[in-house]
Amino acid sequence: MNKAGEENRSVRNTKRKLRDGLLRLMEQKPINEISVKELTELVDVNRGTFYFHFTDIYDLLRSMEEEFLEHFSETLGNMGPLKESIYPYLSAIFSVLGEHRAFCQIMLGPNGDMQFVEQIKRLVSDTCSHIWYEAAPGSDSAKFEMYNAFIINGCIGIFQKWLDDGEHGSSPEEISQLAATIILASLRPSIAG
Repeated sequence: MNKAGEENRSVRNTKRKLRDGLLRLMEQKPINEISVKELTELVDVNRGTFYFHFTDIYDLLRSMEEEFLEHFSETLGNMGPLKESIYPYLSAIFSVLGEHRAFCQIMLGPNGDMQFVEQIKRLVSDTCSHIWYEAAPGSDSAKFEMYNAFIINGCIGIFQKWLDDGEHGSSPEEISQLAATIILASLRPSIAG
């Protein structure tokens, strides 16, 4: 392997260590109580190396959020038009969240970032609200907006419960099927004009 490839691997390993360390610390306390010194000592990385890559702890967290949101958005963007079922959309959402279980658990927990949660909600609404609308055409628009908020917040609640159950709980596919059943069972009666 060439020197540039080894350097890239070294940089990736350093950033991974910093990200993993930040998540471990955020399990214990809010980000505003975490210092660069504490993080770098935990993961055995020089403070100068940290500052070479990030301006502060918040910059590191922002980069983690941006990386996740980019992956999440890309997954939703690749879904294409609604076919016969909302299940594939929900399965994609829960699969991405499941892939990043540790990160999501912390971000949705007491030491997480509510602005990040709001970004996820907006992204899901922008990408998926047309799905519920297509399933109930001609719906009253005011009722639809309330229903959309209910569905998105309900899915976040289902996901939080799933995280609390741990990896031994239901699979992403099972959770997606449950969410699809709940959404469809309440859709037409809830927002019919």
